[in-house]
Amino acid sequence: MTKWIAAAVLACLLGQENKFANSYLGKTPPELVAPKDQWLNAPEGLELGKLRGKVVWLEFGFLKCAPCRKMMPVMDKWHKELAEKGLVILDVDDGSTDDLDEVQKDVKERGTKYAVLWDKDRKNCDKYGVEVFPRAYLIGVDGTVLWEGIPNSALERIETLMREEFAKVKR
Repeated sequence: MTKWIAAAVLACLLGQENKFANSYLGKTPPELVAPKDQWLNAPEGLELGKLRGKVVWLEFGFLKCAPCRKMMPVMDKWHKELAEKGLVILDVDDGSTDDLDEVQKDVKERGTKYAVLWDKDRKNCDKYGVEVFPRAYLIGVDGTVLWEGIPNSALERIETLMREEFAKVKR
């Protein structure tokens, strides 16, 4: 638990567009891998490769992370207002911290409509090198990362990049 509190504090203190060890800026990020039963609101699961042509917000977090909780209403708002423009939100929950039952309860209580992946064994968190939460990636219509970092204080920049990408979405 202390590890996660320290990570949350570190997330608040660090600059918002840090250079991470596993930077995917300008690159195609790794595919998310998980059994279908670990996906919520996406019964067949989702593959990043199949989302090309859409704008994708990929965020890693966990329920007891205060900065992550602050991003949840933002993701709810983005989903409600921007899904029709081509935004797909993927919220990856660190399953080493949260139980599936807790995540399912939270998704139900909050009325979350976008896809949530319970990353049971942290395989996706580890693949992305996530050590600080929340950690997020904005993926453009061409499937490459446009922005990565800790999103809480960079929302204006992120929304500007989203608007620019929506112009490229084919309807």
